[in-house]
Amino acid sequence: MSQITDIKYRTDFTVRAAETDYTRQLTLPGLLRVFHEASLQSVIKLGLSIWHLEKYNASWVLLRKEVNLYKMPVLGDSITVETFPSGADRHLTYRDFKAFDQQGNLLATASSSWLLMELNERKMMAIPPELVQSIERFFPDLSDCLPRPSGKLPLVSNEDFEWNAQVGWFDLDFNYHLNNVTYASWMLNALPESVFKSKTLSNFQIRYTKEALLNDQIHCSTQQINEFQFSHQLNRVSDGADLAYGKSSWI
Repeated sequence: MSQITDIKYRTDFTVRAAETDYTRQLTLPGLLRVFHEASLQSVIKLGLSIWHLEKYNASWVLLRKEVNLYKMPVLGDSITVETFPSGADRHLTYRDFKAFDQQGNLLATASSSWLLMELNERKMMAIPPELVQSIERFFPDLSDCLPRPSGKLPLVSNEDFEWNAQVGWFDLDFNYHLNNVTYASWMLNALPESVFKSKTLSNFQIRYTKEALLNDQIHCSTQQINEFQFSHQLNRVSDGADLAYGKSSWI
C-alpha cells in the first residue's frame, strides 16, 4: 500500500442526461451513483477496495445511508464530490460524502455506515484490525464529520402506494446482489406522480436488512406519514422477508 497522507478523496463529475429527470435536474439515484463511484475510487486509493479484500474473501456492504439535499444541479453542470472514511469500530466503518458546485456552494451531503460481508456464508464478519490501522490516525474529529445515521425508521403499517419489480441481470452489482442504488429507486417509484411534480426531495434515509438476488420478486410499499413525509419498505414476495426500510422528506 502506498503511503497515505490524506484520506479525503475529491473528484469532479459532469451531470449526464441519464442521471436527470424531466426537469433536467440530477435525481437522487443519479447522485447516489456519483457518490458510490467516488467511494470506490477512494477505497482503491486507500488500499481497502474489494480487490484488496480478496484475501479475506470479503466485501463491503452498505448498511445505512442518510442524504440531505440542498440544491440539485442540472444537466451539464460540473460538481465536485468529496468523500472520506469518518471512523470505524469492530463491525462497522463510516463514510461521509459532500457535493459542491463550481462556486463551492454545498449541494448535498450523505453519511453512511458499512459492514464487511464474508462472501461464502453471506454474513457479517468482524473487520480485521489491520484494515483500518493504516488510516485511523487520519480520521477527522467527530465534530468535523456528519452525524452518523441512527435511530429507527418508521415501518409501513398501512400501504397507501405500491410498486412491484423483479431483480434482473443488470440490477446486480459485483457482490451478485441487487445494487443498493436500485433499492432507493424502487422505494421512490412507489410514490405517485403528483409528489414529484409538486414537491422537492430534501432528505432520504435508508436501512438495508437483507440481500435481494437475481429473479427475486420485490414488493415496494409506501405509507404517507404526513403531507411532507413518507415511509418506504421493500419485501421479497416469495417469503415476505423485509429487505430495506426507508423514509423520504419533501418540501
